[in-house]
Amino acid sequence: MTESVATFCRICEPSCGLRAEVENGELRSLKPDREHPVTGGFACHKGLRFAEVHADPDRLNQPMRRVGDRFEPCDWDTALGELGDRLGDIVKRHGPRSVAAYIGNPAAFSTLATPAMLQLMKAIGSDRLFNSGTQDCSNKFAGAEGVFGTATLHPVPDLERTDYALIFGENPAVSHMSFISIPHPMAVLKAARQRGATIRFVNPRRIESATPGTGDVLQIRPDTDAYLMAALLHEIDAAGLFDEAVVEAHGKHVDGLRAFIADYPADVVAPVVGLPADEIRETALAFARAPSACVHMSTGVNMGRQGTLCYWLLQMLSFVTGNLDRPGGNRYAPGFYPATKAGRVRQPDPFFESEFGPLRHIFGALPGNLLADMIEAREQPIRALIVMAGNPLLSVAGEERLRAAFDQLDLLIVIDLFRNATGEHAHFLLPSADMLEREDINMCGLGMQHRPFVQYTPAVVPPRHQRREEWWILGKIAEAMGIAPLPPDAERTKFDRLEHMLATSDLTLERLRSAPHGVAELPPPEPGHFYDTWIQTDDQRVDCCPPIFAAPIDRARDIFDELRSEAPDQLKLISLRTPYMHNSWFQNAPSLKRKAQLENPVHVSPDDADRLGLAEGQPASLSNHWGRLDCVVRLDETLRPGVVAMTHGWGNQKTPGMRVAQRHPGVNVNRLLPSGPGSYERISNQAHMTGIPVQLSARQGIERPG
Repeated sequence: MTESVATFCRICEPSCGLRAEVENGELRSLKPDREHPVTGGFACHKGLRFAEVHADPDRLNQPMRRVGDRFEPCDWDTALGELGDRLGDIVKRHGPRSVAAYIGNPAAFSTLATPAMLQLMKAIGSDRLFNSGTQDCSNKFAGAEGVFGTATLHPVPDLERTDYALIFGENPAVSHMSFISIPHPMAVLKAARQRGATIRFVNPRRIESATPGTGDVLQIRPDTDAYLMAALLHEIDAAGLFDEAVVEAHGKHVDGLRAFIADYPADVVAPVVGLPADEIRETALAFARAPSACVHMSTGVNMGRQGTLCYWLLQMLSFVTGNLDRPGGNRYAPGFYPATKAGRVRQPDPFFESEFGPLRHIFGALPGNLLADMIEAREQPIRALIVMAGNPLLSVAGEERLRAAFDQLDLLIVIDLFRNATGEHAHFLLPSADMLEREDINMCGLGMQHRPFVQYTPAVVPPRHQRREEWWILGKIAEAMGIAPLPPDAERTKFDRLEHMLATSDLTLERLRSAPHGVAELPPPEPGHFYDTWIQTDDQRVDCCPPIFAAPIDRARDIFDELRSEAPDQLKLISLRTPYMHNSWFQNAPSLKRKAQLENPVHVSPDDADRLGLAEGQPASLSNHWGRLDCVVRLDETLRPGVVAMTHGWGNQKTPGMRVAQRHPGVNVNRLLPSGPGSYERISNQAHMTGIPVQLSARQGIERPG
């Protein structure tokens, strides 16, 4: 008997509705939910191809433990008993902070996984938590803390009503959008363009999202967005276009903002950002004079050296022009639970001293770029590491350092769908259930939904083999350590926290379970409450130049001087998004290993290739102070000269647990990224992962093709 089960995708933020066809408890297919009241039948190939991940013959199906150079299967009781004893012994001998955890991107899309890890670490008594956010978005948490007083307030662009949208470092056609949950963003952008809105993307590439039906691209030099934003603000202020009534009523430290942008007029900034001064001025004035205007930015800016300053200046573009909390501008979308108070900052100085200089936690996490350093530390080294739903060996900078560091650990536990590159170094591999094997709601986009809704999904199919949900695994580890027994009614009470949150919107899980598609639509985000309800600064004013940004502001001046004196032919490496790779999710999917997607080439503009004597398909070396890669050249007319691009997520030469990925390993671009102290933005822990100086040359001893 075939059954159609309403569910939703948990790979990226929009939570697109899906229909799972199930026969006798087995998944047969995934299709778009064409009757879904919000996502309306849109679903991209990532969600639809998750059926491949679910049925992959390389999945972890039972606990495995290392015996010498190989892994042997064991049952859960044996694995948990040994883990409890070994973790307990490490804590007894070396203290609770000798245990650390790393949480990867997929955990953000599971209602119960991250809270369970936080509970385990609290029970152990360790604050040594790392997550993938410090590779892609922790700057936004730090920026929102400084400007709005809370890490959980991120105004989203009102694209359906805007007259002008300025979008930095984002390519919705390929990666959808982040920090705004919006199904089919290209359709929304095209509709905005058709009704007369101006849409401008800022990117070093002519991205796929920029078409005659959407908008054009300001092709900026990599890692210079902060100076373009500062110049836009300078020119807006010089033209007298700050909304003084809004600024006076709702802002503070405005003089500090004006002092910063005073140094960056368009004429001074133009040579550094690589755009004509007149175009910068024209963009600034058009944005400020539009009846309504909105802004947004994503990983292409986040991952630079000044992601937090960029997020600050982005919010200032919205605020000082009066577009914050205005129709067609940027507004807060509370969803089913307004979470702004949960992220409120309560300490004026979040830093503490460490062996590696001043450190802080951002949303609970330490800098991922210090993971190897903390394992090798002289004082209180990490001796046990629990990795959940992550692959830091390939996603964090410094692969070779991490390999050596992981092999020094007394205990490495990996909880995942696969025996991935990190898992090859593990002492224990624990098989987790996937998104189709657990009940859930769409928590990830809370506070950032374009059209707010909440959806419940049952487990589409029961977990196969010995796969278990992460909350259960972590609870059982705590129980085995004797520090927090898992309650006998844990299965019944696991959603108690969620029920409390849902009650804010007069909802319950039972109501969602019985609703069509499991969906409750919520009121649309309307402006008018930002300054009296949502903002969390003590005086409910927008901080236009937070005092905690003093050091990053000084550093910005030094970086600007460095960029001005940089050699004109210096190449900069950026990250290239592609539909055929999404973090570590689809490394092993056969259908995405197409003829042109079997390796990870370096994309080079024809002008740079000609200058360097390189040709399509030619073996080349890409190198810098931090490492060297052997790669293959792909000519790419979308890149501005001076920019090369590669995709992250490759590098599975030593990953036999994922056979498709190992057959087509590609190269790990993160070998070229800085790691350790000084390799991340101190205010946010955000790793420097784009705009990296590199050298490119033909590989010696290998002939040019053709």
